[in-house]
Amino acid sequence: MRIYGWQKDYQAALKMCGSYPTQHFLIKADELKVAGNLASGNALWLDHHQRVKLTLFLTTKQQQKYLKNIKQSFIIETDATISKVKGPSNENEFDYHKYCQSLNYFLTAFANQFDLKKVTLVTGPSLYLHNLRRHLQLYLAQKPQPLSWYALTLFLGIKDETDLADSVVKLGLLYLFCLSGMHVFYVRSFLLEITSKLGLTYELGQELNLIILPLFLVLGGSSPSLTRAVIMVWLGIFCEQICHVKIRLISLWSWTLIGNLWIKPALLYGVGPQLSYLLTLIIILSQEKNIMIQSLELNLFSLPIILYHSFQWNIWTGVLSIAIMPLFKFLVLPATLCGAFFAHTTAINNWLLNLFTGILNLCASLPGEITFGKPPLGFVVMVLGETLLACETRFRSRKLCWLLISCYAGMFLYIHTPLTAEVVYFDIGQGDCTLIRSRFNRQVLIIDTGGKVSFNTQKWQQRTVQTSGQRIVANYLLSKGVDHIDTLYLTHQDQDHTGNFPSISQKIKIKKVVVPLGMEKLASFKAKLKQSAVKPSQVQGQTDQYQQAYPLTLLHPFAAGQGTNDDSLVLLADFYGIKCLFTGDLPQQGEKEVIKKYSKLKADIFKTGHHGSKTATAKEFVTQLQPKLAIISCGRHNRYGHPNQETLVTLKKTGVPYLITAKVGMIKLVKPLIGNLHITTYQQQHEQNYK
Repeated sequence: MRIYGWQKDYQAALKMCGSYPTQHFLIKADELKVAGNLASGNALWLDHHQRVKLTLFLTTKQQQKYLKNIKQSFIIETDATISKVKGPSNENEFDYHKYCQSLNYFLTAFANQFDLKKVTLVTGPSLYLHNLRRHLQLYLAQKPQPLSWYALTLFLGIKDETDLADSVVKLGLLYLFCLSGMHVFYVRSFLLEITSKLGLTYELGQELNLIILPLFLVLGGSSPSLTRAVIMVWLGIFCEQICHVKIRLISLWSWTLIGNLWIKPALLYGVGPQLSYLLTLIIILSQEKNIMIQSLELNLFSLPIILYHSFQWNIWTGVLSIAIMPLFKFLVLPATLCGAFFAHTTAINNWLLNLFTGILNLCASLPGEITFGKPPLGFVVMVLGETLLACETRFRSRKLCWLLISCYAGMFLYIHTPLTAEVVYFDIGQGDCTLIRSRFNRQVLIIDTGGKVSFNTQKWQQRTVQTSGQRIVANYLLSKGVDHIDTLYLTHQDQDHTGNFPSISQKIKIKKVVVPLGMEKLASFKAKLKQSAVKPSQVQGQTDQYQQAYPLTLLHPFAAGQGTNDDSLVLLADFYGIKCLFTGDLPQQGEKEVIKKYSKLKADIFKTGHHGSKTATAKEFVTQLQPKLAIISCGRHNRYGHPNQETLVTLKKTGVPYLITAKVGMIKLVKPLIGNLHITTYQQQHEQNYK
């Protein structure tokens, strides 16, 4: 019944989508984030009493400075465009739609006009703690690193992206911070200790906890893991002190989960709540076991969920998790607390945290990271069940242990030696990026990387965010168990074809980079190369005169150039008998020169040049190729008007059907071991047999 009501709320919210003049949004001070020329946060749409994810477009540095230093909640009056939260358009891309659903947010609001004169500061009993949390955030942000990061993360639940955060994820220690609600128990113990020192009764200390813990929940950011911890502790105290009934931990855990699912039915979409509730349950069930066994069980239960969401696992996780629990309790938390709020101890405590951070970073840099890939959901459920049985028998059943090992080994081989081959046209926005992956992962080739084009933005307008190359390309490769690229082909120097090259190389090893001859000498390309993890010796400038590497044949350029559109690499892939052509941004004149030199050139799948611009895709070129399908890669609502109507007319007149990534998302050509090629699209779930 609750899920039915929740779905009705969702459908009702979707009916509110549209453009609205003069709307009012309440933004709590602690829920505002400013990055470059955008400010975003959770907001209450006062005109329709609806929670939304609000984004404000900032036009001046003054606006940015004002919002970065604002200490009070405020109401903004502005025109706004309301739309539903968009989901991913590529396989295994982060699902922001599900994430928002897990928090009961169904709509986004965008305001491209932000006027400081229409900002009204507000206060009140319900906003006091949020304003206080904002003050604490600004105070802790001024502390030296890494003290500031630990304080913001542990006390306020604010997770800034840093190298330390990357190390925590890389080491598989994410669950410790998902279980960071453990410091709720330390808060409770601390209050009891204080009341005891003051000569007050234990009962009074418990009653103080009933008041303090809900306040701490708001100050801590009310994350799902913190909410779980606070409710469990609060319920236990309430039942003991007020109702005079002692409730078992397993019952407290159960009622907390049921209550939170009633409020947020999609709560368990998130990896944080999944780990938080599951591992808390394991801790409850293994209280009588020694720390070694308990640590082993935590690792075994967290492993399938971590693999399902992050696709990798680090062998150092098990070793560190044994030592890190006491370190976390007796070093990290006390050092963070003292360093943050006792100024005369800041230096020494920051040094201790820096030492701890250095150990994490050192461990993260050591060999030991295994790219497993994304296991199916059924596998995750199965191995969790097997792990539970193994733990119940205290690992005495050899058959169960070997079965568990065999399941992981079998799934690893299944992911890493696929019987199918594929060509993947990523929906990378206004750019190009294509993957060619052969059976058994014998060859992994990428043509272009995509990248965001910036138009003379000032420094204050720039945002440090994860690139589409990391979110889409690297994530997809890792999910398929691929941790390297044999050859990366960059067709020419434009940002929308090469911009993600450095960021992808930081996550995926690139063995060789091929560029049009002459481009490797450009200062702009050398700058990108310096930012990447690729050495100059791994870069090759080529023309069509160089030796070809199956399955790709290089047809253009004919001579050295400057890496411009005119010099674009033209690549013909032989994909198990299917000819796929890639032309970068080669203009029509270049296309005509290619068919003049290669008069018998044919292609089954043709990726149109220059994102469907009228400067490419000459009628003569298409007529000679005689493709059975054209692929157009371009961004949604792009400023160039791609694909151009002239190009679409050319394709229609020559009888060539086409698919556009901006409309259908990721496009995949999948060749099974036996049978015809399948063409699938991510968003429309379009599937057909290629004959």
